[in-house]
Amino acid sequence: MEATVLKKKKTTISKGKIKKTIKNVISRPDPVYWPVTSEAESKQIESILNKYHISIPEFKKPTWDVLKNMPKNARPKPPPLKKVDGLIFGLSECRLFSQIKQLSALILEAEINPRAIVQPLIEVCINTQVPVICLPGLKKSSASNFGISTSCLGVKSNFLPDLTETVIHISKNHNLPETNNVKVNNNELANFEMINSADNEKEPEIPNNVPRFSYLYRSDKKRVFVPTNDERATKIKKQFIGQDFIEFSKKLEKENKSYKKMVVKRISNNPNRQKDYNNTK
Repeated sequence: MEATVLKKKKTTISKGKIKKTIKNVISRPDPVYWPVTSEAESKQIESILNKYHISIPEFKKPTWDVLKNMPKNARPKPPPLKKVDGLIFGLSECRLFSQIKQLSALILEAEINPRAIVQPLIEVCINTQVPVICLPGLKKSSASNFGISTSCLGVKSNFLPDLTETVIHISKNHNLPETNNVKVNNNELANFEMINSADNEKEPEIPNNVPRFSYLYRSDKKRVFVPTNDERATKIKKQFIGQDFIEFSKKLEKENKSYKKMVVKRISNNPNRQKDYNNTK
């Protein structure tokens, strides 16, 4: 008699329909600046990038069965690529050049997801008045022309003037977003005036004809400095004195600050998302 084989229990949790969830997310009120280029503008940029096309040598990486028997020093390496003077590849490099104000133009991948990755860099470029455009298919064009697939392509200052002028011309067609900040003005701070009799007194002017002595010698024991009878000069007794006690000033610092009104948005997931079960183990 043969033993019966138990059937594997199939879990229906992953294959079932995804539950729809709604979350409240705090977001910025102003629209995200995302200047996507049109077809004509994209062709204009790609034609300029094709001018700086470099010859990319073919390199076929051997399989692991061949590499594991070879020492690391003897393993074949891809040949170095020729760099184009004036082009900056990568998000971190473009951010570094924007901070030192050596970035003249910036081209981003229009289909990058999520956009929040490059949003801080866009804000820095807006503050430093660096033109920014979003080019569809930037990764493919940069890989075919320069051998590097990147989502962020920058131009150094005083390099590639034709590319920089084209990006500036295209960026003028996209208006920058207007930021609406709520300014909180403190009237008490604006109208507050420090009245100090000692500070308001004008110091006597020293005429230019009076000679200045580099060395002074004391001739009598008469006290030269006589402190004023100012109440502030007297020491203020602490209310509490103890071990490791730090006394804070009672005066509150009042400053003018600007705030941005945030918006609460309700975001839901995609319940009809198709999951690839072939890749799951």
